[in-house]
This record gives sequence, structure tokens and C-alpha cells, in this order.
Amino acid sequence: MNNAQIALKPVKVGLVGSGQRAASYFRNLPSDMTDSVSLAAIADPDPERREAFAGLFDSQPEFYDDGVEMVRERDLDAVVIATPNDQHVPYALEAMSRGLPLMLEKPVATTLEGLSALWSGEQARPASRTVVGFVLRYTPFYERVREIVRSGRLGEILAVQADENLGTGLTLMQYQGWRQDVEHSGGWMLEKCCHDLDVLGYVLDSHPVRVHSMASALAFRPRPEDEQLPRFRPAAAPGELDFGDEATKNALRSTTQHSPYAPSGLPDRQVATLEFARGTLATFTSVMAQPRTTRRLRIFGTEGLLEGDLSARSIDLSFPDPIGGSEYAQEHETLQVGASGHNGGDEVLGDLFWHLAAGEDRVPRAGLAEGIDAVLCAMALQDSARTGMPVEIAELRRQVFGAAEPAA
Repeated sequence: MNNAQIALKPVKVGLVGSGQRAASYFRNLPSDMTDSVSLAAIADPDPERREAFAGLFDSQPEFYDDGVEMVRERDLDAVVIATPNDQHVPYALEAMSRGLPLMLEKPVATTLEGLSALWSGEQARPASRTVVGFVLRYTPFYERVREIVRSGRLGEILAVQADENLGTGLTLMQYQGWRQDVEHSGGWMLEKCCHDLDVLGYVLDSHPVRVHSMASALAFRPRPEDEQLPRFRPAAAPGELDFGDEATKNALRSTTQHSPYAPSGLPDRQVATLEFARGTLATFTSVMAQPRTTRRLRIFGTEGLLEGDLSARSIDLSFPDPIGGSEYAQEHETLQVGASGHNGGDEVLGDLFWHLAAGEDRVPRAGLAEGIDAVLCAMALQDSARTGMPVEIAELRRQVFGAAEPAA
């Protein structure tokens, strides 16, 4: 029986963590499911925030302070977890133990112990139904890049250059609420960049095996006020996420804006080198305090060059003269994307998860194994930046996956 023949069942959803990212999942219900998904319960220790969230969606859920209690007590069909990063594990384990479809925000955990517990919990249930919120995999841009790479038109992939650079609002967001506290966030590579690391492996259909990195805070260090850039003083403007509508942002925006110039564990730039299992070398650069937010990449193959810009929604291809002359051919693509956040990725990810929760046989582009691998890569990069030494990822994978280690 195909999906079109399956009657979509009602879905009673339990939400853990009622912030702006959680709201994006409920803003992106598929058109055929707007009447079948109900927000049955919200777990969040902040009463004002959970009530504001319920008001945004005109719902009357039960309120809980604790997500484990909510999952245990409520009759639910699916769970969405969008808490601060260090809180994911106990709620996810409870949902897994009850066999519920789970949308788990990235990064899936912040410690090796947490990753191991999640993998054990996922292996213990009959069917893996965890979807990790790696929204970049669901954007038309990266899906098209992956299609081009897999077509073989670029030949053997030798190297990749990728970057994510943060404009003013997104830079300030790293210092808002819990994100600037590395004990809660797990660090910058983990919190902000793990899905950039993940999508590199996705488009290359490979897996990083060794990494090396450098990072520091050069601009954002304690310094006199007259040396601080005015646009980064907390009173100048609030941090701004790169997704979500204004009503959601106004209702759920954190009111705690820390100064980037206060002591923190965050770097303001990091450069990473990654070696993939199939031999491709890649660099990834992320820099704060830029004029605008960008994500770009260049993929160097033996038969072609791909240059892509997510924000511009454009891909340019260059191909050499097959007989060795100096001329080369060029192609340009401008991608059409939906109206949702993350350059159209939010609606594609939402369509997959909500249909999976309703009983359809959907295969996520990123499950728990991919979520774990991205965390291990981010952890390795942060460790490398701290020690100045390259880090092999194989041993980290063995510690987490054990005998059930998935293929790289």
C-alpha cells in the first residue's frame, strides 16, 4: 500500500521546549494535516513562555514543568524536543522507550555519554523513528548540490571550501539566553555549525574521519566601551534568528541579551579542515560580525567546479575544454524555494515529520546516526582548536556506537 492510500490519523503532539525553533515545526504543517495535528501538551519550566506558545497556535494544551513527566503521563502520538542542547537526552529517551515518532533538534546531545545513551535507546525500539532537525538537508539548494555531485559531472571530488558567516542579528543571537553558555550549548561548533558540518557529508555522501581546527575570540573579547562596535552593544538591537515570522519572534524572543564583549567561551571565528573517508579534503570557515549572513561553498572536481550561494539561491558550474584548450563552459542555476524559513527547508522537513507521525512510511534525510556523527565532528573540532592537534574521529565513533557502529 502506498502513502496515498493511507488514511492520515490524528496526531496528538507533546512539545518539550516552547521556543522559536519549536514554533517553526507547527508553522509548517502540511496542508493536508492542518486539522489532524493537535498540540496536546507543552513541557517548559517557564509558564509565561508556554502560555505564549499556546496562544500563538490557538490551542489549549496541558502544561507541564517537566518533559519526562509529560511523555509518561500523556497519551501522545509524537514528541517534538526543542529545549536547550544539554537537556535533550532524558526527554528523547522517554519518547524512544514509548516507541513514539520523535523530532529531535540539533545537536542531539552535548556529551559522549549522552550520545551513547541515545544510541542505545534508539537501538532498543522496534523501528527507528527519530528525525533530527538538520534542516539544511531539506533545502532545495543543498539537495540540488548533492544531485550534481552524485551525477558524476564534476568527476572525482578533490576538495571543498565552505563557509557560514553571521551578520549582526545572528551574531547577537549567539549571545542571547543560554546559547552563550557553553555548559548549556556545548560550544559554537556544536550549537551553531553542526548542521553545516553535517550537510558537507550529505552532499559528498561521505563521512569525516580526521579534523584539525583553529579558533579564538579576536574582536569579541573584554575591551573598553569606546573600542566596542556600537551595533554589538546589547542595547543597540536584539539578536535575530534566520527563520520564523514576526509574531513568533515577538512572542517568544528571549529577553536576556548578553554582550559579545563580556567573558564567554565562544570564539568569534573558527577555521576547520576535514578529511573525508573517500579522500576529499574540505575547509569550513565560520566568522561572526559580518555585514550580512551568508552560506557558500565551492566544490572542486577533476571535471568541473561548483560554486554555490545559499542566500542568493544560485549555483554556478564551470567545465573545462575536453581537449585541453583554454576555453571553459559555464552554467548558471537560480533555484526556486518555498516561503518557509531556512531557504525553504523548514516546510520540506515539516512535511516529512508530520506525515511520518501520522503513520506514513517516510525515511528522514537525517536520523539519529547522522545526528550523532555531526556532534562527534563538532566535538573533535572544538577539541582540536583547544589543543592545537588533529583529531581522529574513529575512536569517538567506537565509544558511542560500539558493536552497532553504522557504516561511515
